[in-house]
Amino acid sequence: MKGLLLFLGAFFAMSTAHAGPLNWNDFSHTVGISITKQGGSTTCSGILVAPKVVLTAAHCIEGLKEAWVTTGRKITDRPRVRSVDTRTHPGYRGNLPGGSVDLGLIFLARPLLERLVPTPVMEVQEALTFERIGFGGRDGQNVRTWIVSFYDGRFGDYVRARDELGVLGDSGGPVFQRGPTGLGLVGVHTGREIGPSGALTNVSFIQPLAAKEWAWVTETLRTTRPPQS
Repeated sequence: MKGLLLFLGAFFAMSTAHAGPLNWNDFSHTVGISITKQGGSTTCSGILVAPKVVLTAAHCIEGLKEAWVTTGRKITDRPRVRSVDTRTHPGYRGNLPGGSVDLGLIFLARPLLERLVPTPVMEVQEALTFERIGFGGRDGQNVRTWIVSFYDGRFGDYVRARDELGVLGDSGGPVFQRGPTGLGLVGVHTGREIGPSGALTNVSFIQPLAAKEWAWVTETLRTTRPPQS
């Protein structure tokens, strides 16, 4: 086993791999999540997949008491909308490296955006660069950050990605690739690798949105009627 997972944030790395200027409008439906659990508070990242529904990592909402979600540049920006319900993928098994489907949904009290244009979902392409959005803590602030990483093989059902400078709070953040038809959503950032010495390596893990995982998302959206706020 190459390493264990530590559910920390992703890595912050600017790269010349992205051709042309970065268009933040591509990521306007990415969100920062302020989370309260039984043991305290934390932060995660996510993406709107419906006007009132956020896709994130399952470990982010495990034991959740309350969450506040924003599409602002900083995680404290308003408006923020409160969670009213959650769903966890039935394949989630906790901190089990490569053998747990780390996907969860947060249902919100009201829409965060007046108009939502979801990013198409696509399969991971090994030859393409990953682009991630995370709201992890950097320089004392949780600010929406563009992160680049590179394919580095598989680890069980997860995809390994090479990058640097991991921070807490990027977990659950959406992972994209740019294919022939444009930007596509390929997965969710789930954790970091711990090497044999116990230190974090320069590898992060991505929970891919394969057909069966995305089918769970769409079916849950279709069948769930969350409580009213």
